[in-house]
Amino acid sequence: MTRQLRITHLGKFYPPVRGGMERVLQTLCEGERQRGFDSRALVAGTSPGTIHALVNGVPVTRAASWMRVGSVWFAPALIRLLSRVETDILVLHEPNPMALLAFALTRPKHRLAIWYHSEVLRSRWRYKLIYEPFLEPAFLRASRIVVSSPALPAHAQALEAHGGRCEVIPFGLDVHLAPAPAGHPAVAAVRARWPGPIALFVGRLVPYKGVEFLLRALTESDVAAVIIGDGPLREPLEDLAASLGVDSRTFFAGAVDEGALAAWYGACDIFVLPSVTRAEAFGLVQLEAMARGKPVISTRIETGVPWVNIDGCTGLTVPPSDPAALASALRRLSADDELRRRMGANARDRFTMEFTAASMIDRTVAMYRRIMTEPAPVPPPIMKRVFDAVLSGTGLVLSAPVWAMAAAAIKLEDGGPVFFRQARVGQNGSLFTVLKFRSMVVHAERDHGPRQAIAGDARVTRVGRVMRATAMDELPQLVNIFKGDMSFVGPRALVPGEIETGGDGRLIPMEAIEGYRERTAVQPGLTGVAQIYAPRDVTRRHKFRYDRLYVKRRSFWLDIRLILLSFWISMRGTWEHRQRKF
Repeated sequence: MTRQLRITHLGKFYPPVRGGMERVLQTLCEGERQRGFDSRALVAGTSPGTIHALVNGVPVTRAASWMRVGSVWFAPALIRLLSRVETDILVLHEPNPMALLAFALTRPKHRLAIWYHSEVLRSRWRYKLIYEPFLEPAFLRASRIVVSSPALPAHAQALEAHGGRCEVIPFGLDVHLAPAPAGHPAVAAVRARWPGPIALFVGRLVPYKGVEFLLRALTESDVAAVIIGDGPLREPLEDLAASLGVDSRTFFAGAVDEGALAAWYGACDIFVLPSVTRAEAFGLVQLEAMARGKPVISTRIETGVPWVNIDGCTGLTVPPSDPAALASALRRLSADDELRRRMGANARDRFTMEFTAASMIDRTVAMYRRIMTEPAPVPPPIMKRVFDAVLSGTGLVLSAPVWAMAAAAIKLEDGGPVFFRQARVGQNGSLFTVLKFRSMVVHAERDHGPRQAIAGDARVTRVGRVMRATAMDELPQLVNIFKGDMSFVGPRALVPGEIETGGDGRLIPMEAIEGYRERTAVQPGLTGVAQIYAPRDVTRRHKFRYDRLYVKRRSFWLDIRLILLSFWISMRGTWEHRQRKF
């Protein structure tokens, strides 16, 4: 009998806490268990005691929390609980500062998938200093990074180096489409005061939702707005509606129960999502309206929002922060019953085809099965990382005079740039920029393409020949090692898109060569078994065998031996020898 796959979702909160991330998490857990997976949730709680509960058949652990800082509950119990988790795949739902902290401190060895719900929009220095140091190591470990639309990897800077592992799985909802009871008191109360078209907004009343611009658009359209949700901007928005003279047809309903919400989705004529920043990554509420056959007006922000709502098909899209354009869209839809009907029907069809809960869960469990067939990325041992950081930091300080001499020699020879920067493939397929002293003529890659140097290569400068023989051109990579892009020892970092000519003349991409996945499961290195022992001009297939041997037998003492051998080869100046180097 096949053992159930164990899936642990490391989330922020779990229902009844409200939120888009929480709703997706619940849908995944319940759907995966229905498909035979042992799925469970580990989240932060909102009370001082850890609570273990069964919620609709899903085991949920809510870690004890001490205090709340902004929207983040500080739950140190999460660290201990995560360290004890036994699972096949850990699914980290991000953004989630507390979960990232727990992951960094416990360094779990399970296979990892990250569900990237939205970007973290903070000032650049705060993001780089406080958030990125925790997020980037998790990205490097992840077998997959799930995004809800193609727009996220296209525009999210955090995903720029990891696009090759991003997998698009659109959010899906299990919307109960039973007709809402006729004559709901909340709807009847509004209809008694306004018999005309109604636009519905659902969401928190916070700046990025853009409700201000909906209110301003009402001044130029004969439409009423029902605004469901609460938040810090409610009172200022009520004051704005009064000052604009639209308070008689603006109805702030606050937080409502599921029955009233369903009634409003059924009673509205148009659904509006006027968000103004990329903090609105997808707009789950659009799906609620589309499932009920309602046309949507949303904004053209660089996220999944306009990807979900196709302009001219399922609704209309307008520029963000543009009340005039929003008013025009409201007038167009409110005045044309046939257009609303047609776009509403298209919206329902698109929901059924792309955004059901069943579709999301089917795609997710298929991803889990693929992950289980692949080598698991290996986190570098703590001793190895500490050793890399200390040795590279010391090397950067002690080698400063050598940097100055190398820079002067390169400049004096041809006046070109001192450094050469190139994208390389790091651990688990992530991209990083490698830094080297330039050893070839300027524009060597532009004029000749990215290919490995051969004996007597005309592209190599006179200074470059000396640097390549002694590996001095690699010295700036101490910066990459110090940053954690690479290690002192590991497989060579390859160039993205690098190819090799097979024995039959066919061009073979590196990814298709046996051993590629195994070698990218660990950090690339400045030196390694293949760099030292493999003849320089043998095929990648042959060199990958050396890399796989290192991955299989790696240890701290093997790293020390390879580093010492590398120093010996550098002193002999034999790195460019085509056969034995020592």
